[in-house]
Amino acid sequence: MKRILSIFIALLFLSLINCSCQRFNQNITSTESGNGFTQKVDSLVISKMNTYNIPGLAIGLVVSDTILYNKGYGVKSINKLEPVTENTIFHTASVSKLFTAQAIMMLVSKGKLTLDEKLSNFVPDLKNKDKRVENITIRSLLNHTSGLPDVHNYHWEYNNQSEESLENYILDLNLKLKYEPFSNYHYSNLGYNILGYVIERLTNTSFDLYLKEHILATSGMNNSDFRYFKISDSLKVAPHSKNRITRKIYERRTYPYTREQAPGSTLNSSATDLSKWMISFLQLLDNSSSENVYAKMTEPGFSSYPYIGLGFQLSKIDSKVTIGHYGGDKGFRSYLLMIPEEKMGLVLLANCDYDEDFRQEILHPIAKLMLNGK
Repeated sequence: MKRILSIFIALLFLSLINCSCQRFNQNITSTESGNGFTQKVDSLVISKMNTYNIPGLAIGLVVSDTILYNKGYGVKSINKLEPVTENTIFHTASVSKLFTAQAIMMLVSKGKLTLDEKLSNFVPDLKNKDKRVENITIRSLLNHTSGLPDVHNYHWEYNNQSEESLENYILDLNLKLKYEPFSNYHYSNLGYNILGYVIERLTNTSFDLYLKEHILATSGMNNSDFRYFKISDSLKVAPHSKNRITRKIYERRTYPYTREQAPGSTLNSSATDLSKWMISFLQLLDNSSSENVYAKMTEPGFSSYPYIGLGFQLSKIDSKVTIGHYGGDKGFRSYLLMIPEEKMGLVLLANCDYDEDFRQEILHPIAKLMLNGK
């Protein structure tokens, strides 16, 4: 009897899931004609979106000081079916770290700090139950060799918007390391949140406002912000996931935002705005008139793990060095990629968090097309 009751409850549960999850099947057709570069890009993006059932996606491609191609595909929400455009705003997740790292390097260039200074010089009131914390440097936070653990629960449901959110979060910590500083590469969102607080202490400005005024605005990223509550409703998208049992796509109730997680995760931006930033940053790298602190971001920062710089993840495509970062939080996936030698940049933003290999399956072939001049 108990077994029959258990089966009945399970079937009832599945039935409720089936009723609550709208069936969504992506079926986009190309509007491009011919066999040129844009048609090839269009065809590739649409094919992957249909294969993986991606609700909405936007890409941006740049060469030198020109936006080569910007386009949105699919829908902002499977429940409303409004189209994604090149200006639609997505949660970029860990792509945010590139901007936090740039802000730190900006402060380095202004003489406000050095990379090998101790964290305790800037946040002496940071609590710890592990004396090794006193050996953490700014450099070790940037290249994930501080020994700090990662964040295990972002508590997006908190949706904190107070200017004191980051400060309260950091000063309430009681840190304990997983590793001795400089001994291991261990990815840590917590380390980047602490860097964000260092920026606040050095500038007497909230992290998100400082980034808005000194990086986003100066790069022409007029619609972007780390503060989700500042984004225009007309530009927002909904996060989507896939039910593990029914495999149906559903819209998530909670958008991934709470202010204390801003430095590691909460930049909200578009393909257009990130294209502008890539152009701006590639120009910074090309500046040889003085010592270029930004170039240090693109160099391997840890000999035992040469795939990380100071913020940037490092790789190669067709023997060309690439710099960039993957991003992923509940309901979103992103990927920003630049090839400094060729002054090229590519970015992809999507409002889903499943089958995430579509990011490189789209951008890497496009990068090869760009490198081959086709």
